[in-house]
Amino acid sequence: MINASLKNAKILIVDDHIANIELLEGVLEQAGYNNTLSTIDPREVVGLYDSFQPDLILLDLMMPYMDGYEVMEKLHQIIPPKTYLPILVITAEISSDAKKQALSHGAKDFLSKPFDIDEVILRIRNLLETRYLHQLLQKQNRTLESKVLERTRELNKAYQEIMIANRELEMLENAKLEFLSIISHEIRTPLNGIKGLTEILKNSIDKPDLLEYLNYLEQSARRLEKFSTQALLITELRTKVYRMEFDNVSIASLYTNATKNNEIKIKEKNVRVEYLRDADLLGINGDSNLIQICFDCLIDNAVEYSAKNSEVLVHTYKDENSITIEFTDNGVGFSKIALKNLFRFFRVGEKHIDKNIGLNLALVKLIMDAHKGEIKVVNNKPNGATVKLIFRN
Repeated sequence: MINASLKNAKILIVDDHIANIELLEGVLEQAGYNNTLSTIDPREVVGLYDSFQPDLILLDLMMPYMDGYEVMEKLHQIIPPKTYLPILVITAEISSDAKKQALSHGAKDFLSKPFDIDEVILRIRNLLETRYLHQLLQKQNRTLESKVLERTRELNKAYQEIMIANRELEMLENAKLEFLSIISHEIRTPLNGIKGLTEILKNSIDKPDLLEYLNYLEQSARRLEKFSTQALLITELRTKVYRMEFDNVSIASLYTNATKNNEIKIKEKNVRVEYLRDADLLGINGDSNLIQICFDCLIDNAVEYSAKNSEVLVHTYKDENSITIEFTDNGVGFSKIALKNLFRFFRVGEKHIDKNIGLNLALVKLIMDAHKGEIKVVNNKPNGATVKLIFRN
């Protein structure tokens, strides 16, 4: 018995001798193949192919009007590409040249007359199974192609949606940066007036309680001025407007300027700031203004979160590939929330419950990125934290 999936296979027999056709039809019927068609005129094969759509052709070679080679050439012209149509040549021509020529014209197998019935059935089954598997593979490929096309369309749609969302986010980011820039500029003018008037009032008033208010007003103005400066610098760095000027910057001068700029806070908390360095360490190749801001921010942070009467250490060292500056304090360190958000400028929908979160470290990260450098933050044991600036050589 043949495989159930092949019992309805269409088989076309082409032979100019009726006896041969009847023999093959009997063999096929006995084997379970009942869907057969035959012709003794090879000129009818092309038309029969169109109407019958055979799964297998049993073809004689030596026939009048048109031999088997010509039949295969005609079929080759009309059979769609990538179609596997097995042709089994059964002929009395047994020469090796005939076999080679038949195979070169498209035949998939070759049998010589007289043939062995069992061998014919086995070869027919093998060819039909091969066609069945080929058709199954083509169907699977078409299904896969359809799924790939569908998935590709989905991905393209998702990509377009992402691109639109990215453009909207970019517009929002640009609007936010533009707003920061405007606010920074607008704050400076009234701030200069407040600072100037505060200084005049401090010099003309001798009442301690009023002087305390003026000092608080002056500190608030300085905080606003610092925010304004930082916001404007952030905008310029993120929009690539800031023009960096590289030079060899003295680390000792950076440290001296930073302690001077934070002198009031250092004295208020009585914090000792100490500078440790390698003997042969001279400077950093970078933008002096930006790197000075890094030093100012990190010493400000270290002093701010250190205990009174404690110390802050600034340690510099280098190796073959980099120069590292460490800022170490002995305060409470950074909370887990702070460590996850140190370098983010804005966090929508969250309360700023941790004083360690601000613009300082985010700005320093932006400056280090501009220098192709790196910033690392770690908590120390039992207390305190260390911030490292790493400049690549």
